[in-house]
Amino acid sequence: MGNLPFGPVIAASLSGSGASLQFADHQRRDQPAVGSLNAAQYLLIVADRSVLRAVLRAGHQPSRCVVLAQQLQLLQRAGADEKKPPSPAQPPEEIHRQLQNLAPDLAAYGLTGVSRLEADFAPVLEAMEGRGLPLNVAQWRRVLTEAESKAADARTRLGASVGTDLTGNPSLEPGERGRILAWFQAEGYPIQSTSKHALAAVDHPAAQALLDWREAAKLTSTYEGYLDRLAGGRIFGRFHALGAASGRMSCGHPNLQNIPARLRPCVEAPEGRVLVSADYSGCELRIVAALSRDEALIEALLEADFHSAVARRLFQKPVSKTENPELRHQAKGINFGLLYGMGAKSLGQDLGISTTEARALMDRYFEGFPQLAQWRREALEVPKQRGFLRTRLGRRLAVDRSRDIGPLALNFPVQGGGADLIKRAAVRVEQALKSASLDGHLVNMIHDELLIEASAADGAAVAELVKGEMITAGAELFKEVPMAVDAAVASSWSH
Repeated sequence: MGNLPFGPVIAASLSGSGASLQFADHQRRDQPAVGSLNAAQYLLIVADRSVLRAVLRAGHQPSRCVVLAQQLQLLQRAGADEKKPPSPAQPPEEIHRQLQNLAPDLAAYGLTGVSRLEADFAPVLEAMEGRGLPLNVAQWRRVLTEAESKAADARTRLGASVGTDLTGNPSLEPGERGRILAWFQAEGYPIQSTSKHALAAVDHPAAQALLDWREAAKLTSTYEGYLDRLAGGRIFGRFHALGAASGRMSCGHPNLQNIPARLRPCVEAPEGRVLVSADYSGCELRIVAALSRDEALIEALLEADFHSAVARRLFQKPVSKTENPELRHQAKGINFGLLYGMGAKSLGQDLGISTTEARALMDRYFEGFPQLAQWRREALEVPKQRGFLRTRLGRRLAVDRSRDIGPLALNFPVQGGGADLIKRAAVRVEQALKSASLDGHLVNMIHDELLIEASAADGAAVAELVKGEMITAGAELFKEVPMAVDAAVASSWSH
């Protein structure tokens, strides 16, 4: 197999079956339009487990396969002719041969590391998806029934306040929306919409009633259908290793990454077992510190309360959660806001200060963290110079040199780096659990969190192992700043 990152997986599949690999989908719905991809983007997609899944299963579940022949056209920059779909079947041996030819291209684009990571991650994700999440179905239904009752109560409260009967839809019919807006305006609240942001500024029970109605109705309408994917007391979703351009995963049918706090306790381990939830604390801030190598920022991250440490540096006053907490709040807002390229106007709105005050605060912030300021300036120039963005591991995103992509230039190395990190951690954790002969395995992953089901007897040991492996994964990718991991053992999903 040479240096081909996913060679061992392909070899294993070839030794087990000579069946043809069937392709039923002309193009996967969750990937960009073929014509928009260039060779660099293609090289990452080819590492997606959708190809590996197809090879491993020798044609099972063909509707979820990627059309390899179409991808090869992309690599050759020939484009794809949608009027001439690829042949309906290809032997695994031919796929193996064609994939072997990708190794030099992976190296040329600096993608060997990230492709190897995706290949290592493929069987981990495949196994995790097959396990499903253990669910207390009765409790799940109770929460949804309570939410339905709360939605009806909130609708009644809102209708009584504005003096009108309302439909069962909290998005409101156009006429209802107009009447409610007119009512708020007559009451002295000059809002122009019923959006969450607009209603947050309205100090009136009717505004809270509308927000409560929407929240409760969304819970019932979104999560009742999750039980359709229930089997044997477990709920199953479909995970996609490359669900976003940043390399982040996604999940659907249903989305097990988007279970809200009110329903998470319903994810409950069977009798005699526990759930270990472990998540990176301040992951993206630590990645920024590592990429910028800002010594002052790294020093602040190593303190027990990062936001207070930044506030003390910014305002030259004693700050903690109890002393001058408003200054800590401002520091927290700028820490996260600037991480995503927020400007002075947006920062001012978030903090409740003027744009002028927000700009002065930003200037003071970057004076205190000069290497961070330099990294930001350089990151904003990268797309103009290179035509692509990349993570430290080498994950790439092609961009248009002529366009100002703004915050994306700052976000991609950070969010993409976080995607690389959690995948590396998942691979390490699964390998370590097997090596230690501990009864535990992954059952879910969020952007910076791993959820592991374990035997009650091994729960504490699994938690320590998972925490250690996640920290080690961080040291492998971002050695400048130690990653912090919070881990908990409980009967249900506790984070």
